[in-house]
Amino acid sequence: MKKITSKTRRKTASSAKNRVLDASSKDKIFRSAEELFSTKRFREVSVRDIAAHAGVHFALVGYYFGGKQALFDEVFRSHVAPLVEEGMKQLKAITHDGRKPSVEEILRAWILPCLQQGKSQKGRMIHLRIIANLSHERWEYTKKVSSYMQDSHNAFIKALYSCLPHLSTETLIWRLHFLSGALFFGIRQPASLKALSDGRCDPENLEATFDQILPYAAAGFRTAECNGVKSRNQKKLKTKND
Repeated sequence: MKKITSKTRRKTASSAKNRVLDASSKDKIFRSAEELFSTKRFREVSVRDIAAHAGVHFALVGYYFGGKQALFDEVFRSHVAPLVEEGMKQLKAITHDGRKPSVEEILRAWILPCLQQGKSQKGRMIHLRIIANLSHERWEYTKKVSSYMQDSHNAFIKALYSCLPHLSTETLIWRLHFLSGALFFGIRQPASLKALSDGRCDPENLEATFDQILPYAAAGFRTAECNGVKSRNQKKLKTKND
């Protein structure tokens, strides 16, 4: 049997320590990127900013993640993928065996996963701000991430149409877009609402946010088709028949 020398033990211990440090550095970079991308736009965050926040050498960002764009993609993917998965899970649960859900049930399945991601209040707020920042980025920065959301988006539009057949798909897409905007803007920019309400209304209180936005959104979706859409559709139909 090969004798284990003290030199071998030191080498093994050193290798194990390096692996721990590597894992720690990589996680620090990722968590720092999460925080910075949740408060700033892609172009406003540099590799050196991320490294300084994490307390590591800037070269490690490229070593572990391949650069800022790849790190950005990974951060958003880690937040979008679970969100999409949970939303689809809840949607399937309320439409199981051909069941026709209510507007409120569909919107609850859309909204709740957005508010429940993260293990802590801080984690949930970072998640919401990261998702909110998607709408502020140029398409080339987010197209890889947005592909995760397309199938889910289509499934929710289809479910909404099943209980709101008087609305066009165009209108449903607009209204879901406005709902997302109201939800994420409120979370991303809470200061004005806090000030105007003297602190009584706080978007960072996610339970209160859900209680207020669900009936607001459901009422909006139940509103009749807008005249502009009807007029455009009639013109399209006339042109087609001519």
